Amino acid sequence: MVLNKLLGGSLVETVGKVIDSVHTSEEEKLAAKTKLKELENEINSKQMDINLADAKSTATGIGGIMQRAWRPLIGMSCALAILWEYVLKQFIMFILAAFSIEHAPLPQLDMAVLMPLVMALLGMAGIRSFDKLKKTNSG
Repeated sequence: MVLNKLLGGSLVETVGKVIDSVHTSEEEKLAAKTKLKELENEINSKQMDINLADAKSTATGIGGIMQRAWRPLIGMSCALAILWEYVLKQFIMFILAAFSIEHAPLPQLDMAVLMPLVMALLGMAGIRSFDKLKKTNSG
């Protein structure tokens, strides 16, 4: 989809305007615009081939793991950070205080940095759920 975004929409319109200003006859303009549309369709086809190959990949090792698991890894990292900050750390601090145990300060995570990432992940999950509910395919 990256190539589609780079060469889609406004860039194609801009190139179409340049074609209109460079070529004088309607026949030349139509031929150039047709060629531009063919190139755009070819790029879209190649991007679909890349996406399909990526989805079918059975890569192993760290590359394969990262290819298939980066989103779940980010989600789990966020979940573990929230679990530590709001559950485990509070429980440990309670136990230490209850038994009057002296301790060094427990690690503190910067939730101001983490929470926007968590909200973005939840937002994307909500949008994807809505897509599935409406039986659309936005990516």
